[in-house]
Amino acid sequence: MFQKITESQTSGLQLVKPDVTKKFYQIVSDDGIFATIDLIHGQGSLARLETIDGSYTIKRQGFFFPYVTLRRESDQSDVATVLLDLHGQMSFALDGVLISFKQLALWKNQWGWVNEKNKCVMRFMLTNAGLVRGDVEISKDFYYLPHLELVAASGAYFLLQLEDELASLAQTK
Repeated sequence: MFQKITESQTSGLQLVKPDVTKKFYQIVSDDGIFATIDLIHGQGSLARLETIDGSYTIKRQGFFFPYVTLRRESDQSDVATVLLDLHGQMSFALDGVLISFKQLALWKNQWGWVNEKNKCVMRFMLTNAGLVRGDVEISKDFYYLPHLELVAASGAYFLLQLEDELASLAQTK
């Protein structure tokens, strides 16, 4: 069912919501499905991420010092802890590779993963055109990174959580 990004050699993916009634998303291309994000209803920020490498849970925790835990679902072992810094940038190390998630272009609503040298690894360009929620572009220079599918799913999770928080703020006004 799932495929590896490196095996398809595609650099352009899409974040889609196949069913408008569910908080379930897929990262896909014409070649197939690379990851899914299932925001678990009634469980706050808890979500299940699935890739070819397995199933993971991800959850935001903390208030004054927020952080996100990414765990392998099978044994609940931590894969990474993502810390939010004062500039709104989230960073984590996955298999020894440090990457950070941050806003890339304010007016174009682009977010992405960058490496330690601030080079873009993966870019998310959000849209809301029917079932397509955005485009995901992977830099070919970073195809060697492990777990690209999990990195893409984690980035989509961060953006979906941000979208939910902004919608909640808009409803309270």
